[in-house]
Amino acid sequence: MTVVATAFAVVLALWVALLYVPFRWRPVGIYLFVPKVLAVGHVPLLAVAGTALAVVGFVAGSWPIALPAGVAAAAAITAAVRTGAASTDLSGALGPHRGERADGTVGRRGRRAPEPRVDRDVPFATVPGTDRTLLCDLWQPAAGVPPSGVAVVYLHGSAYYFLDKDLGTRPMFRYLTARGHVVVDVAYRLFPETDVPGMVSDAKRAIAWVRSRSAELGVDPERIVVAGGSSGGHLALLAAYTDDDPAFTPAELTGHDLRVRAVVSLYGQVSLEALYAHAGQDKQCHPDDPQPDWTAPPPPALRRLFGADATRLRLGLMTCAGRCDWLVGGTPEQVPERYEQVSALSHVARGCPPTLLLHGTHDEMAPVGAVRELEQALERAGVPVGAVYLPHTDHMFDLVGTRWSPAARASFRTLERFLDGVAVEGRTWSSRS
Repeated sequence: MTVVATAFAVVLALWVALLYVPFRWRPVGIYLFVPKVLAVGHVPLLAVAGTALAVVGFVAGSWPIALPAGVAAAAAITAAVRTGAASTDLSGALGPHRGERADGTVGRRGRRAPEPRVDRDVPFATVPGTDRTLLCDLWQPAAGVPPSGVAVVYLHGSAYYFLDKDLGTRPMFRYLTARGHVVVDVAYRLFPETDVPGMVSDAKRAIAWVRSRSAELGVDPERIVVAGGSSGGHLALLAAYTDDDPAFTPAELTGHDLRVRAVVSLYGQVSLEALYAHAGQDKQCHPDDPQPDWTAPPPPALRRLFGADATRLRLGLMTCAGRCDWLVGGTPEQVPERYEQVSALSHVARGCPPTLLLHGTHDEMAPVGAVRELEQALERAGVPVGAVYLPHTDHMFDLVGTRWSPAARASFRTLERFLDGVAVEGRTWSSRS
């Protein structure tokens, strides 16, 4: 029994140690990504487990148990406190409002709200010239919850190649609808069906749909916010910063008002060139590599594990997810102008809408340096911007352990304050300003 407890204490200490290592060496980081994300999401539980095991070891007089368990507990507590206490100063984005709603209340969690109203697979557009219907899930506040007038058009993470709406985001959507916001969870097209400008076009189709049905949805057309996680954050930034750019606007929406009140990126990409270098794709990928059979079913093991969702989520494409050369049409050296076109940095202008950037300092998938560069560019352009950098935190921090994760709770609270303090004023910004 002592041997088992000692082994568990050592494993626990090694697991918690992942919170202190920002992986930059891709071959190692990619294999440790999942346990690190789980550690970020469950750090309070790791702290409790380490403390309990340390006490047991101390009482039993077993230092091989008490010492690693105590180190794990102390490290987990430190990480939890530092993450929970991360600066969430949004004065650069909120100005004097500092999180006040237009009705004078301050954003905060109240009693447990009733379940929101959810409509699944609502059609919001058909791609012109095809029978391809684009779908969304519509989340509306429960009866009795005062509406805020805000609509959040949300773009899921996908690495541009796989996954779908309604994947791990329900806790956040429940949190937002409890505050009176409407959430439109968009299923946009992925590669190879379309490219990045096509994905942004789908996001704008969703924005146009919400605007045209604002009365029916109970939202203010001047209070539309576009948000997204990971690649969805990248697409949200591009949609917000290119409202009148024909390269990112579907022809049928030319001349339509596609401006948004604000934009939110949760651990989003900023520059695919930065991603290309960060992920070591220059060493691992070559444009002439044979592309997979995009229509092939997922491997049997994935189908057994995930059932029908394996096909819906395109899990057979995980190995090529985020690959830039196929997505953009070449390497940064071969087609630098295309990488520049799809970089959010290229579209920063004085009229960009207020921006909230939520990012982990240890992000393995989306380089934090590019996010800091975007924050600085927005500040130089005079764009209201708030950036929250969560220490010890990797990708997907809003999807794991949302009931107790300090990173998830901090991001939810910050997003709530941002929506309360910025979006409810009912005034749009435009890159045409």
